[in-house]
Amino acid sequence: MASLDLFFERISLMVQSMFVQPLPETWDSDAWQGNLYQYDRGMWGIGLLFDDKEIARVALETIRAWNYDEDVDRDGNIKMSFVELNDGGYMTYIYPSDERESLKEAAKEVERKQIEEGKIREHYQNRFQVIMAQDFDNPLGSHFRRFKDHYEGDRVMLNTFTTERLVDRGSGPMDGLPDEFGGVESIDPISLKEVRIAQESDLEHNSVEYQHLKYVMPLLEN
Repeated sequence: MASLDLFFERISLMVQSMFVQPLPETWDSDAWQGNLYQYDRGMWGIGLLFDDKEIARVALETIRAWNYDEDVDRDGNIKMSFVELNDGGYMTYIYPSDERESLKEAAKEVERKQIEEGKIREHYQNRFQVIMAQDFDNPLGSHFRRFKDHYEGDRVMLNTFTTERLVDRGSGPMDGLPDEFGGVESIDPISLKEVRIAQESDLEHNSVEYQHLKYVMPLLEN
């Protein structure tokens, strides 16, 4: 009985909270047709290519929201990665960091209130967030291969683009940013602190990318 009393005391002093990261108002992964890579004036630019103008707008707005709508991500609030798959293709991932200041402040506020009421000993913060992810082919001569070979871990300018010419096309070789690729009107691109490139076999088991490939992708393929 003594051990049971201790257990119930522990449960009564454990608090869980839920924090929801900014979510897109609508989303369609199939609209994401490919990526563009361009090196200009000492900086890499990455364009996410959509065949739907609304999804392109929502994607950029959501990504900017993860950085509090600031043009420059100085704190690594946005995580972007490219994972080369064992089958020869690659995945593109974009998602908010779990170290964003608003998450820390929300946790502190919950703990402050609970401590004042004498109700807390441990606090577990559950986080709900979206992960933008899409797989693409990676043929010889693709611009992703050139980007991978020359990217040195510096800042990257991220934008979204749309064009009717991209319907049913993947991320094969494309030169620069042609005039037909229009950016999203009234929404500025965002400067990311860095992006990550990794091999599927080298992913850490607790990473977002590993968890997505191991547990989510099989569900989507069935």
